[in-house]
Amino acid sequence: MLGLAVCGAALMSAHALAVDIRGSVKAGDSKPKPTENVRPPYWHEWNGFIEPKKNSGNDFAREVAVVLIGDEAMEDAVSVAMQDGTLSPSTIVMQKGSSLRLRNDDDFTHQLYAQGLSQFDAVETSSGQARQLQVDQEGSFPVFDRLAPYVRGYLHVLPKISKVANPQSDGTFKFENVAPGNYTLKVFRGGSEVSSTTLEVADKRELVVDPISVEVNGK
Repeated sequence: MLGLAVCGAALMSAHALAVDIRGSVKAGDSKPKPTENVRPPYWHEWNGFIEPKKNSGNDFAREVAVVLIGDEAMEDAVSVAMQDGTLSPSTIVMQKGSSLRLRNDDDFTHQLYAQGLSQFDAVETSSGQARQLQVDQEGSFPVFDRLAPYVRGYLHVLPKISKVANPQSDGTFKFENVAPGNYTLKVFRGGSEVSSTTLEVADKRELVVDPISVEVNGK
């Protein structure tokens, strides 16, 4: 009975160390930079048959990546979908030495590559197919598509990350089951690191961080 009691207490103690971190990102007040003059994808133009999709403004879930860096290393592969002629997410953050999986959910072929990263070269990926590659080079790399010039993305490869989250459409994000300790919370949008904050996670149920601006021109 004593042994069972000790085991139960240990399990309760371990469970108490699991902390949830909640936060949100918000758009800055300054006007966005003018975008490059590239013809938009066909689903944003009227073709006489299909109603074009409207631009919903800030797309936090696709454009923003929130990264938690601590003692633990992230072991899971990072997955990216090619859908509706875009990358989801388009801001990709991964750990050096881990795998990147690219899945084509469009009805046409993509040929993605990362400029300056030889491991991520242009390979045709047909509709319904996927490719996976291991990335062993640190840095930030713009991502293009040789077959679809309107496709844009950015890949950030860091020495070590613990967790990655993409915000919801309202900008909220959450990291679950975080062990107490000292962390760095970084936020990326496109090709820029827009925020970096140190966090001390104590042994409590939840930690709420202040809203973070994701304006590219300033932190």
